[in-house]
Amino acid sequence: MRPLVVVAALLAAAGAAPRVFAQAANQEPPPAGANRRLPFLGDLARKRGIELPLPLGAGVVYYYIGRDIAVSDVRLGRNGAPLSSVGDFAQLASTSSVSNLNVKFDVWLLPFLNVYAIAGYVWNESQTTLDVTLPPLRPEGAPRRRRVTVPTAIEGTVGGLGTTLAGGYGPFFMAADFNAAQADLGFDDRFSAVVTSLRSGWHGSAGGRPLRVWANATYWNTFATASGTVADPDGGGTLSFEVDQGPAHPWTYGGGLQYSPRRWLDVAADVGVDFHGGWYVAIVPVVRF
Repeated sequence: MRPLVVVAALLAAAGAAPRVFAQAANQEPPPAGANRRLPFLGDLARKRGIELPLPLGAGVVYYYIGRDIAVSDVRLGRNGAPLSSVGDFAQLASTSSVSNLNVKFDVWLLPFLNVYAIAGYVWNESQTTLDVTLPPLRPEGAPRRRRVTVPTAIEGTVGGLGTTLAGGYGPFFMAADFNAAQADLGFDDRFSAVVTSLRSGWHGSAGGRPLRVWANATYWNTFATASGTVADPDGGGTLSFEVDQGPAHPWTYGGGLQYSPRRWLDVAADVGVDFHGGWYVAIVPVVRF
């Protein structure tokens, strides 16, 4: 059977960090040739003395996440036979560690609306535990129980789209991020995932440059079915499989910060936990122009 995987980390940190508009402090002049047509309605904000980020961005997203994976059902079929559930005598669970590296491009279409695209590569390492209960060899005997732990590794490509809505009042802001992506990890179908997060925090400055600090909550809708066909290790032929899996704890809670040492440079970091041993970290440098 191909390794069980989690697609949770393929996506979430790709979201735009909440570079919200705020009153300008020591505002630098825009670089020569800066695109003044974007964001649309930007002049309305500038007339009120509000500093807007440069509209275009290109950056790198590094992401790591480790967490438990819940397997709700496994179905198997030999040599083209219909798939049947093995849940009556086999239980599977997995822990997964995922590293993801993306390139990211974004644009502020409106002072409060950012859209972005990501493309990159993902590496997944898993420890899958299989608990099997077999009937006794003799009618009066006890059931036979076996536990096997299988380490697996898999990698592939990922791409996605997302949007961020952001706004604030005084030094406080809120930002909602929504992104969807697909990962090609070698199964019959691509993994699809949708990650939604809400951030709320404070906008200030450090060294005369913008600094934002926030708390966040994220829901990882990365539940998916892995399916494929492999060589049957017992007797030859083929073995088809379907595995229904997803994060054991889909909510994470954490915080982050973003600093702009130059008008054209943003550097953000984000961390979070699921309070069940799972955690993630994201590092996102972006050049703006």
